[in-house]
Parts: sequence; C-alpha cells; structure tokens
Amino acid sequence: MVLRLFALISFCFLIVSCAVQEKAVDPVGITYSMDMFSRSSTCKDSSNCARYTVSYPVFENLDSTNQRLIKSKIDAIVSMGNPEAKGWTMEKIANEFIKEYENFYKQSPDLTAGPWHYKAQIDVESSLDTLISLSVKDEYFTGGAHGGSGTYFINVNPKAKKYFTLDDFFKPGYRDALIKEGEKLFRKERQLADTASYVNNGFEFADDVFQLNENYGFTATGITFVFNNYEVAPYAAGPTTIEIPYDRMKDWFK
Repeated sequence: MVLRLFALISFCFLIVSCAVQEKAVDPVGITYSMDMFSRSSTCKDSSNCARYTVSYPVFENLDSTNQRLIKSKIDAIVSMGNPEAKGWTMEKIANEFIKEYENFYKQSPDLTAGPWHYKAQIDVESSLDTLISLSVKDEYFTGGAHGGSGTYFINVNPKAKKYFTLDDFFKPGYRDALIKEGEKLFRKERQLADTASYVNNGFEFADDVFQLNENYGFTATGITFVFNNYEVAPYAAGPTTIEIPYDRMKDWFK
C-alpha cells in the first residue's frame, strides 16, 4: 500500500507543481480550489487596524465526514492556540480577534504598538485517495516585542475517513529507526556533533534524548517534521525543519 502511495505522491507533486491554476486535479480524481477568508476592523489608517486572513483549499468531491475532519483541524490551528476557541468557526475566531484588538486600543488609546494581524496560508502537500496532507503556515502580531509564526500539518485518509498517522504508514516497530534518522538530520540542521549535549546547546528534550514530535506532513520526497518556536529551543533560535526521505525508511513501509 505504501509503495503505491509513495509513487502517487511523487507523481501528483510533479503534476500539481507544474500547473499554476486556481483548481488542481490529481491522478486519482481529488479536486480542490483555493479560497480566502478575510476580516478586518474599521481602519482609520494602516497603523490603526486589525486584519485576519486565511487562504485555504476547498475540496470539491470529498464527503461531509472528510470535510469535517479537515475543517475542524484548520479551525483549531487558525485560533492561535486559544483554549477558549474549541469548536469555534473561522468567522467567530476572526471576529473575536478583531474585538480583542478594538477593546485593547479602546482601553489604551495612547499605545502605538502598531496594527495587529493574523495570516495563514494552507497548502496541499499531497492529495490522494488514501492521503491528503496539508501544511499550515501562519504568522501573527498582537503587540509586544515581536510577533509569532509556525508551521503545522493536517493528514487525513479520505478512504478510511480518519486522520492519517505514522502508524498507518509504517510497519510496527518503526519508531526507533525513524527517530534515529530524524536525529541525524536534526543534528546536521543545527550543526551539532554526534555526541553534543542538547541541553548544553540550548535545546530542550526530556532527559537530553532526542524525540520526534507529532507535527509532521507528507510531501513528494519525504516526511517533514517541524519544531516550531519555543517547542525545543528559545525564540531566538528559531524553528527547526527536517525532512526524512522516504527511501531511508523504505524497509518499514507497510
């Protein structure tokens, strides 16, 4: 199953990446178009405004169950981690974002922290009958010393009507081999020697032992893991992105 999936991911990537169109169609018939949701406060000028914008794919031939799976994950991500936003729609999230901005500046009219914004770009990394993998890249500013940003993934199996995980992709027992490959790439990306301590170099892993996180997506060439700001290192260190090529783990394919 995974060998077929791997071949289709590569083939689909070549077709979709060569076509600059609003609508994309992959070889197994999954179609989608890009749409944009945008809300803004009543702006007196560009420095006194709040804007909320999300660009996202709309899948046109998925059933309601798969649509809900995708939408619920998207809405959770574009809420900027607000614990009170569980179950909120994108429209409510945007309205609350703008309301918070307006209340803040109503209470502190003399502050000149600049406009607030939230922007997310959701792209289709893979779209197959057994795997839709989306990447969500967002950035925001709500005052303070600096803004924030992150990259997140959504993986769904349309055929099974459930979220797609590494356990669906690999045979049991794969975890140690995947972590080993991931650690090699992490150390290379961060220019760490094989025996260098993580904690002594500003990285926080439990017991100073590398672990992969659950923030991964499936591209044409491999499985991408992203450690966002603050996750395993201070903000100043920035995020870390690694991609484990499929061919390094082919012995573990189901």
